[in-house]
Formats: sequence, structure tokens, C-alpha cells
Amino acid sequence: MTVSLLFSIKMAIRVEACCIFLLLSIIGINAAGQLAILHHPDSLKFSGSDEIRESVLKEVFSASLGLSTEQYGYWDGLYVLDPFETPEAAVEVYVDGVTSLGDFAAKTRTYPLSVDEYEPDTFESVKDRIHQRFSTDSKLVNIRLSDTYELQNYNNVFGDIKIPKVPKQTLNSLKPSVEEDYQFLSELEALKSITSAVKYNLKPDNKIDFFNFRFSSLHALSDFHGPNSLQTKEAKKLLNEAIKELNDAFVKAYEGRVVFAVVTTDVAHTRRTVRASGNLKENTVTLTDDSADYPVIFNIILWFGVVMVFTMIAVVYAIMDMDPGRDSIIYRMTSTRMKKDN
Repeated sequence: MTVSLLFSIKMAIRVEACCIFLLLSIIGINAAGQLAILHHPDSLKFSGSDEIRESVLKEVFSASLGLSTEQYGYWDGLYVLDPFETPEAAVEVYVDGVTSLGDFAAKTRTYPLSVDEYEPDTFESVKDRIHQRFSTDSKLVNIRLSDTYELQNYNNVFGDIKIPKVPKQTLNSLKPSVEEDYQFLSELEALKSITSAVKYNLKPDNKIDFFNFRFSSLHALSDFHGPNSLQTKEAKKLLNEAIKELNDAFVKAYEGRVVFAVVTTDVAHTRRTVRASGNLKENTVTLTDDSADYPVIFNIILWFGVVMVFTMIAVVYAIMDMDPGRDSIIYRMTSTRMKKDN
């Protein structure tokens, strides 16, 4: 291995590392979202409109529930007015693939969200803090609405919830025969089933509870029809109404002692579901020219490839210009002249 070759390899590694850092930075800059607080008790105060990082959400929920925090001071949007009357429950509805669902109620406080992590650990962090302070009897619910069978894992919380089916209904633009629309309507029915269960089966028990519901099919629907299509607008309206009903159900069940938040982000890796022979199959989304992420992904791949090509050309030219008499360590160490000098 020669000195020039070692130098060239080190330079190539540094260039590649810089490229990777640049790619991650580009993804982070383009990722955006929103935090919407639909309800909170009088013991909490949400104010201002400062941007919040997604990694800080777990601190916000922990502080709201009266739990210990690690970096809560990095955001000034939450004030705990009465530490003895903190909420008994926190609810997070996490919507993948869109920056916002539009307008909620007039009293809703919204904050811009910067996405600084791809797989947020909000639920796991809050769950661990609840376990550290309280018994394991707290209601800790984490449901991906795309997997309707997960509802049955929480029968001890919501009662016996049957697997929801998409009913016949009057829709303006959405069609159940379209796979993206069908998956959205299926998740929407799962959310409505939870709302009904909360109304009739959920009762406060003076323990800290945390609920996380992940809605993932709106991204695929928006990519398929277009973000400004009639189908996407109708889907957002239906989801907005369902979330408001879920909020009202939790507020009534916990007698107002609940903080209810909706988190939307466009950074998620979306998966589309298709129906085949009556069964749901999961396939990775293929980026097309109609996708909102297509220009970003195209530019990332293009410039990364250009940088790597020029890096390899530089390495090849460095090897071609080597002088074995001067650059080769093996030649110098075994030469007769060097042995005489020693």
C-alpha cells in the first residue's frame, strides 16, 4: 500500500462522509410537521408559537403528566401552573405523511414541528417514565391503526372491540374500490371504533395513562391522488372530524383531566396496502413523478452519484501518477541503498 494510495482513500472516505451528512441535512430541512393541542386542563398552559423539535415531544408529554424530564427547558410553549392537578392521561394521534390536517377548533393551539428523528421514541420514553414512578397498572396503549388486529390486544382497556369493516357510505370523491382509499377508510373505522370504546368503557382510575394512535394511510392516499386533489381534501376532512370526536370522548371520559395532541409529519416512510383475494398485503411505495418527494430523492441520488464518480476518478489518477521509487514503502524498506545507510 503506497502513501499516495492511502491519502487518496482517506480523502474519498472524507468526501463520502460529507456527502452522507449533506444528505441527512437535506432530508431534515425538507421534513416538516405540526403539533396541535386540542385540549388541556387548566393546570397547564400552552402559549406562544415557537417551533418544537420532534425529539422534545416526549418531554412535553412527560412534563404535562408530572413526570421527570431531561430537556424540557429547550421549549417554552408549555407552563405547568398547578403541579398537584396535572392531567390523568395524555393522548397522541400521530398522522404520517402530511404537514397539517388543516384547521381544528378555534381554541386549538398549533406549533410548527421540525423533524429531527425518523422513528420517534415518544411512547417508549413516556412509558418507561410512568413505570419508574407508578405501578404497571397504568393504561399504556400504542396502536398502529393500519393493523386492525392490534385493537384486540387492548381488550382489557377498551373492552371487546371487533375488527372494524368499511361500511357502505355516501362519499363525494373517495372510492372503496381504490386500494389507497380503502386503506384510509379502514383506518378511519378503526379510529371510530376506539372512540366508541372510550365513550362506553373507559373510566378514570387515578393513575397516569398514555395513549398513542398512529394513522399512516393518508400519505399513500395523498401521493396517489395528489396533495391538492378532491380525494385528499375529503380524506383530511373526514379524519379531522374523527379526531375531534375522539378528543371529545377522552375529555368526557377523564372529566377534562387529559391533554390531547395531534402530531403530523411528512417524513415518514410510507407503505401502501393492497387488497388481493380479500386479504391485505403490504408493499413498499414506488416513487413516481407524481410523488411530492420525487424531486428531493432524485436530486439526492443524482448529486451523490456525481460526487462518487469524481472521487473515484481522483483516486485512479492518484494511483496512475505514483512513482514506485519514491512512494512505495515496500520498495524503500527493501532497497540496498537503505540497508547501507543503516
